[in-house]
Amino acid sequence: MPAEPEPAASAGAAPAAPSESKRTRAHLNAAGEERPAFLLEFPEDPELERLIAAFESGNFAQVRADAPKLAASTRSEAVRRAALELRTRTDPDPLLVGMLGLCILLFVFLVAWIYTR
Repeated sequence: MPAEPEPAASAGAAPAAPSESKRTRAHLNAAGEERPAFLLEFPEDPELERLIAAFESGNFAQVRADAPKLAASTRSEAVRRAALELRTRTDPDPLLVGMLGLCILLFVFLVAWIYTR
């Protein structure tokens, strides 16, 4: 029985580039947990692997400290972008920071209002 053609080939679409269709990193980390999708596309680099391991284990302080150093010291633009992406992923959500600030202001206003009555 002949093999069925792939849908992309029958539609006349160009095949995907090898870098787009092939992922270089395993979908599961050493603990057997699924990795975040953005980590799968990062380039192979020993220092970056150390940062990825720290990120996956929840050691965000190490990622915040070491990612800018790696970005400044590497020659590879892909590694630089990946290190800065890891650093950005450890930042707090700006919306949540703003909401926290508003909650604190509301609390201070309510306390001041109660005491002045």
